[in-house]
Amino acid sequence: MVISHSEKVNCSQEKLWGLLLDKAQHPERTIRQVTESKILETYPDGFLREMSAVGLNIKERITIDAKNQQIRFVLIDNEIFDGYFLNKIENKSGELVLTYTQDWKPKNPEVQDLDLQFLPVLKNAVLAMKKLAEQS
Repeated sequence: MVISHSEKVNCSQEKLWGLLLDKAQHPERTIRQVTESKILETYPDGFLREMSAVGLNIKERITIDAKNQQIRFVLIDNEIFDGYFLNKIENKSGELVLTYTQDWKPKNPEVQDLDLQFLPVLKNAVLAMKKLAEQS
């Protein structure tokens, strides 16, 4: 199931991008449901990260696309889900819009209800980033 949340953010594009890069490396700083994270390996375009959040151990291959202002988090070796998470900045008529999109497909139909748990987490994560970015 694809879930997404967007917010207008009042700050510079450089500041917001820097905060997204920091969140990718240290998600526990902005997502309160993350209890632990570590970078396992680095690549020219990103890194491999492992973290614990909402009772799940999550390993992701993170790809950073500075040109398009997006960071993609692809699940690796996950027993419950396949899919990705995307952080994206768009400049729409001079206003910055931050969007988080999660496209995780359950491997077992019995875990469909977990999608409902992730929507408030996703929305709160966008709002937390907005608040952080708009602080002076």
